[in-house]
Amino acid sequence: MLDADGRLTGITKPRAEVHRDGDWHRSFHLWIVKEGRYVLFQRRAQFKGLEPNKIDVTVGGHLAAGETIRDAWREVEEELGLRVDLKDLIYLETRRAERRYALASDREFQEVYLLRCDQELSAYNLNPQEVYALYELPFERAIALYRDGTPQFAAGYDAYQRINNALLIDDDLIAQAKADVLEALMKIQALLGHTA
Repeated sequence: MLDADGRLTGITKPRAEVHRDGDWHRSFHLWIVKEGRYVLFQRRAQFKGLEPNKIDVTVGGHLAAGETIRDAWREVEEELGLRVDLKDLIYLETRRAERRYALASDREFQEVYLLRCDQELSAYNLNPQEVYALYELPFERAIALYRDGTPQFAAGYDAYQRINNALLIDDDLIAQAKADVLEALMKIQALLGHTA
């Protein structure tokens, strides 16, 4: 666990207790960009304790006690079946994020990274316990969805090896994360040299 300034406290707890008690902790977020113009989103599995079936960052996960970012790459393979090399990741930022729910409080220091990967959606091997589907959207359309709530058609592929195209709407998004996602998308777009 961490204190409110992101320093290790030396205390460890199971994830459920960390969320129940609202303890600060570290997490890993990875945005995957395809062909320099599409950003990938996951639809969280229906089994997830927080925000089931919602659209989220391409890969996200908690860091266990004693883990480093190097250990977090297991989340990429666990969720998407994709092996990545640390040298291929681009560090974006460490973001302090806080979300409150009826029975939980998720308070994170998110280590945010970018990966360029041009493989087709059908080439990912999604873990249905973690990710229901993967979608791709051009940056300008993803930004319009998060900034304005403009519905967007997205090409998709699900954990059962099926095409799963969808019309993504504002209700699909994690409401408490919209501003953070919008900011991340705009930073990535600027980094890649695109304009909104």
